[in-house]
Amino acid sequence: MVVRQYPRFPALFSGTLVHRNRSHAITKSIDLSRKGCRLKSNAHVAAGTKVDLFLYVPGEEIPLLIKRATVRWSGNHGIGIEFQPLAFPHQERLDTVLHQLIIAACN
Repeated sequence: MVVRQYPRFPALFSGTLVHRNRSHAITKSIDLSRKGCRLKSNAHVAAGTKVDLFLYVPGEEIPLLIKRATVRWSGNHGIGIEFQPLAFPHQERLDTVLHQLIIAACN
């Protein structure tokens, strides 16, 4: 069993991945943590690539903005993305979403 510093939670969100000034739809969200996510998109991005994410979390009108995230891996299982430190309001919103996912996982 892999022990992670930041637990992952199953998450359903839509969104957009921006790479080289082009927008690509997030076709499937898989999981979310405080420091990253795994998703599927039609974007072809290599490990080490910087991307911006706009995550549309259910129940919220304004997307969660994740700037300059790093693609850690990309393959048949999706795209693994690591978040860089987020500005306070964005980190606070992410923490709120994660708290809701924790509550949902416990029910």
